[in-house]
Amino acid sequence: MVDAVSSFVSNQTNVSNSSSQLAENFDTFLSLLTAQLQNQDPLEPVDSTQFTQQLVQFSGVEQQIQTNQNLGDLIAMTASSTAASLSNYLGKTIEIDSLTADLGDDGIEWVYDLPQGVESADFAIISELGRTVYSGELDTDAGQAELNWSGSTDGGTNLLDGTYTLVIRAVDGSGETLNVPVHVRSKVNAIDLSTGTTALSTGAGVFTFSQILRLISET
Repeated sequence: MVDAVSSFVSNQTNVSNSSSQLAENFDTFLSLLTAQLQNQDPLEPVDSTQFTQQLVQFSGVEQQIQTNQNLGDLIAMTASSTAASLSNYLGKTIEIDSLTADLGDDGIEWVYDLPQGVESADFAIISELGRTVYSGELDTDAGQAELNWSGSTDGGTNLLDGTYTLVIRAVDGSGETLNVPVHVRSKVNAIDLSTGTTALSTGAGVFTFSQILRLISET
């Protein structure tokens, strides 16, 4: 529903342009009609049937555009209400369905959930260029755990801001690779409805509302 509201709001300019274009076309049509009627042969008057049909068509299109305009106004008000309700997210920590995050001043916080039966697990943090910049081993205890990364590489160098992805490889006793869900955790600092999709801006990047898995209570 939230994304639908944002999408409709982004179409407001198109509705306004359509209404303006229709008014210009209608004025031109009336000018041509008036000129033709004024210059018609009195002995062979112009058949008005076609003009009547075109007037009816113009009227129908005008009504449809007006209906769309009214609907757009209603949805715009709904979007404002939606933005107000989403303000409750400001300053709150959220969990995001993403392996990838931006490296900011506070680093990146990932959370992952190891399944039962993990024999060994390791991780790699990969840059936008596909290079492994930091790696290591993980405890094999089942359950949710956190991985906080400040931006340092395996060699101890501090990286500049960028986008990084966490990949975890977990193997059970028979050598089978297990699926490990990975999410990003960050605080919301802004709400953006201007792009056609409701987005929440966080220290780890900008994410769509549909990517938000949960709002985490501060303790």
